[in-house]
Amino acid sequence: MNLFTANEYYEVVYRDAHFSYMQFIRIDYICGTSYLTWKNMLTGEMYTLEESGHLGIRKLSGSSEAS
Repeated sequence: MNLFTANEYYEVVYRDAHFSYMQFIRIDYICGTSYLTWKNMLTGEMYTLEESGHLGIRKLSGSSEAS
C-alpha cells in the first residue's frame, strides 16, 4: 500500500467518527483482517482501525509543505 507518504496529513472518516491531522503509520494483516494505524499529529494519540470501517480518507491540501 503505497498510497501514503511521509509527512502528509489526512482526514479519516471511520464509521461514525471523523479524525483530522492523521498521519499514516502502518498496515497490519491479522487473521485475514487488515488494520490501518494512524497517529493524530495534534494530540499524539494512536489509532488502529479496521480497514473495512474506513468510509473516507482525504489528504489535507498543503500537508507535505507544513513540516
